[in-house]
Amino acid sequence: MLESGDRGLLKSFEDGSLPEADFDHERHVHAAWCCLQRYGRQDGRERFVTALRRFVAIHGAADKYHETITRAFLELIASRLSTAADWQTFRNGNRLIVEDGMSLLLCHYSSEVLFSDMARRDFVEPDITPFPGAESDSAATGGGENIGD
Repeated sequence: MLESGDRGLLKSFEDGSLPEADFDHERHVHAAWCCLQRYGRQDGRERFVTALRRFVAIHGAADKYHETITRAFLELIASRLSTAADWQTFRNGNRLIVEDGMSLLLCHYSSEVLFSDMARRDFVEPDITPFPGAESDSAATGGGENIGD
């Protein structure tokens, strides 16, 4: 359940009124967690991507958007949603995502793949290790779905 501070963050992120200077990596993760908590895994992913694209456009930072990094973080956060009902508990139990998320992504991707122009434009599947639960998500949907669909 989202607390009032979570709802305020999500609203200001989605409408673009959150100051860019206040949108560091932890706020990115927190906003993604809020979207996934409020809208569910699938709808939350798409709402976050749409809101992030709008946010960077509003703040003149569209060149900073990276499709694979965005969707990979969403997948990692979504795979851990059941670990906590509130943000602080989630944050405390998933410090690596918040404090050193790039190291975590590099457990799934080689640098060459993750930082490629193609990965910036389009979602690219991990080339080292699949995301947690990737097999069960595919089996549950009848196969063929990935987080970029």
